[in-house]
Amino acid sequence: MSPSGGGPALGVRWDPRWAPEDVTGIARAVEWLGYDELWMVEDCFSTGGLTMAALALAATDRLVVGIGLLPAGVRNPAIAAMEIGALARVFPGRLAPAFGHGVHEWMEQIDELEPRRLGLLEETVRAVRALLAGETLDVEGDHVRLRDVALEHCPATAPPVLVGTTGPKGLALAGRSADGVVIPEVACPAAVRWARGRMAEGAGAQTPGRTVVYAYLSLDDEDGAAATAAARPLVERWTRSGVFPDMAEHAGLGRDGLAPLDDATLRSIAAAGDAAACAATVAGLWEAGADSVVLLPRAGDAADQIARFAERSLPLLR
Repeated sequence: MSPSGGGPALGVRWDPRWAPEDVTGIARAVEWLGYDELWMVEDCFSTGGLTMAALALAATDRLVVGIGLLPAGVRNPAIAAMEIGALARVFPGRLAPAFGHGVHEWMEQIDELEPRRLGLLEETVRAVRALLAGETLDVEGDHVRLRDVALEHCPATAPPVLVGTTGPKGLALAGRSADGVVIPEVACPAAVRWARGRMAEGAGAQTPGRTVVYAYLSLDDEDGAAATAAARPLVERWTRSGVFPDMAEHAGLGRDGLAPLDDATLRSIAAAGDAAACAATVAGLWEAGADSVVLLPRAGDAADQIARFAERSLPLLR
C-alpha cells in the first residue's frame, strides 16, 4: 500500500465531525492533492467505517482507504469479512481495515464492553484474516464461534487487516496475528521504533506488518509559533489522559504524561509549525519506521491545512 513511486505513504484522517455527505468531495480533494491514503473512523455515534470507506473508494481512482478502527466487540467476524471481502473485490489493493477494542465509555454505553478484550480482538482478527484468505472455518473459541463458514465471494488478494493499539501486549498481538498496526496521534519517533520492536517480537520468524502512525497537523507559514501553540492542547489531551502511557514515556513525558512538553518534543509528535517543520515531523516518523503517516488537521481550517501541506510541505518530502 505504498505510493506508486515506492517509499512510505502519506495520508489524511477523516474527522468524525465532518458531515457524511461531504465524504465524496473530501476524498476526491485528498486524492487530487497528491495524498496516498484516506483513513476513516468509526466513532460512536458518528458514521459507520465500512459505509464511509465504500463511499470514498467509489469516488476516487487510486486512493487507499483505511478504516481505523472497527471495534471487535460489535463486529461478528464472518459478517465483517463478508463486507470487507466485497469491497476488496470491487476495489482491489485499495482497502486497509483495522480492528481495535473500541473506546471503553462507548462500549459500555452500548452494552458491548468485553473484559477480556485482548482475547476477543485476537480471535476476531484471526478469523477475519482466515476468511479473507479463502479458508473454511470451524472455530470454537472463547469469543468467536463459527461453524463451516466460508466467503462465497473471496477477494483474489486479501486486504491487510491491522490492529489499532499502543501497549506491549497489543503490539505483540499485532505482530503474530495481524498485518500491521495503527498507532494513534501520540507517537514520537522513539515510540514508533519501540512499537515496531514489540511487534517484531510478537511476529517471531514472520515479517512484521505495516506501521501506520496518526499525527496532528497544524501548519502556518506566517506564524509557526502560533501553529505549534495550537497543536499543544491536542497532544497534551492524549499524553496526559493516561490512556497511552507507553507513548508518553517514550516521548520523555513520564508514564503519566505530566512532564513538561517542550516545543521540540511536541513537533516530534505533531506536524506543527511552518511548512519545513511539518515536513520534518513526517520525515522523522518515516525514518523511525512508519510505513504511513496519516495527518489529522486541526479543527477550524482543516481544508486549508490539508491543501497547504500538500502545496508547501509535500514537495520537501518527495
